[in-house]
Amino acid sequence: MGFEEMVVAIIGTIAGVGLFGFIIARVTSLIQSWINRKKGGYDEETFNRLAKAFMQHKKETERRLQNLEAIISEEDSIDNTKQISEPKDTIEIEEDEAAPEKQKGSDDTSKLRNMLKN
Repeated sequence: MGFEEMVVAIIGTIAGVGLFGFIIARVTSLIQSWINRKKGGYDEETFNRLAKAFMQHKKETERRLQNLEAIISEEDSIDNTKQISEPKDTIEIEEDEAAPEKQKGSDDTSKLRNMLKN
């Protein structure tokens, strides 16, 4: 085998590998496009049904939120009127000026009197 034959063999091998790589790349792209053919977008009828269902769901959700807000505002107004209308029970303690003089001797009663004053 001479030098010229060896060069032709090497060039032929490189060309064959390149051609083989090109063919493999094309075949894989065809296989991928065949696999993805069903993954296209929705057809018009399906899209319209989905859009209609979404809009209906959105309206129902807004209606439910409005009902909940109305219930909460009613409860708040009822609570506010109860707080205003119900008087608070208060205990008023009248102080005797003579009482502290009588109880200066006992420590327990003075503590109790201090607690009542606060």
